[in-house]
Amino acid sequence: MGGPLQGFRVLELTSTVSGPMAGMILADQGADVIKIEPPMLGDLARYMGSTCNGMGAMFSTLNRNKRSLILDLKDSADKSIFTELVTTADVLIENYRPGVMDSLGIGYEALSQLAPKLIYLSISGYGQTGPYAMRRVYDPLIQATAGTSAEQTVPYPTNVRTVIFDKVTAYTAAQAATAALLQRSRTGKGQHLPISMLQSALYYQWPDAMWSHTWQDKSTVHTGELADYFQIFQAADGYVAIILVADQGFAQFCELLSCELHQDDRLATFPLRLQNLDFLQEQLNHQLTTWKVEDLCEALDKIGVPVARVNRPEDIFDDPQIKAEACIIDTEHPVGGPMKIAATPFQFDGQQQLPVTHAPTHGQHSEEVLTEMNIDREHIERILAREKANQEIMSGFSLAAAR
Repeated sequence: MGGPLQGFRVLELTSTVSGPMAGMILADQGADVIKIEPPMLGDLARYMGSTCNGMGAMFSTLNRNKRSLILDLKDSADKSIFTELVTTADVLIENYRPGVMDSLGIGYEALSQLAPKLIYLSISGYGQTGPYAMRRVYDPLIQATAGTSAEQTVPYPTNVRTVIFDKVTAYTAAQAATAALLQRSRTGKGQHLPISMLQSALYYQWPDAMWSHTWQDKSTVHTGELADYFQIFQAADGYVAIILVADQGFAQFCELLSCELHQDDRLATFPLRLQNLDFLQEQLNHQLTTWKVEDLCEALDKIGVPVARVNRPEDIFDDPQIKAEACIIDTEHPVGGPMKIAATPFQFDGQQQLPVTHAPTHGQHSEEVLTEMNIDREHIERILAREKANQEIMSGFSLAAAR
């Protein structure tokens, strides 16, 4: 498929979002990513969210350009295949709870003896040590611990309506993997990279969400929270985001609306507008009741006031800028059928248009990968027969649930 990571192999032993998305990024950049899934259910994200013909929307996005291999790592023969596969790999990504990989005999210390150049990424929620290390982890819990839930501008703490830190951790892990590969090219050595969602969350949000808690000197001058600088207002047919930081821009905006709010003592300067946000919101919402969003955006663009329509998810596909930049790809999954996905933010020289391959069915590439490894045919047939039996069991469960 081309790409800067062509020729590198990644073994992915992960589920849900953080690990699979890290693997997806590396796969989108050309790596051969082999997703190793356990028998029966595999990655639980296969069954999460909207599904079509049994293929989950989230799973189909996060696992494109990968190959799926089913191995039971508690089975000695399958574990032997896995360790042999490790010797061909450049990167391994796992997001099991701390200690699980060691208990299976495939932690970093064990595998680094077999493959000294292996880059081994361990993704966890709270880290490998500490009082929270063994907690069951979901993104909203990391939002709570990292202070994000408390930062939302509502009367009570709430969560961002996306698994933001699962995805932040994925980007962090993928970038760390490529940086480690660069370092290996100089040192010839692999390494273990523990990456936690909590640390990734703090690293991500610190520049702005924590700027009021960065300087420790008592003489620090505080200027409010960055999130309060940006407001959303209601127009006649929708919502619009308008940036009213500059006093001149606010005055121009008020002149456009034929109102004199910029002369109100409570709103004359940016610091005053920060102090009186509720009043500002109420007054401008009233002024905008006769304006359509499109007309308002066009008018504010002309006078240089930063503005954007607040798109609903279903509006994204028709947004003229998103269409002009071809940000959304129409494609067809062999199981799920027609689908829309976000294009990658990067396109490297000589690389095929993505996705090259779609998210695999459970164990779709088991025979292919095992044959490439020259595994004994009898063993391959045993694994394939086990997969077939498990699929029949799962089909029985699905039929029973449908009734």
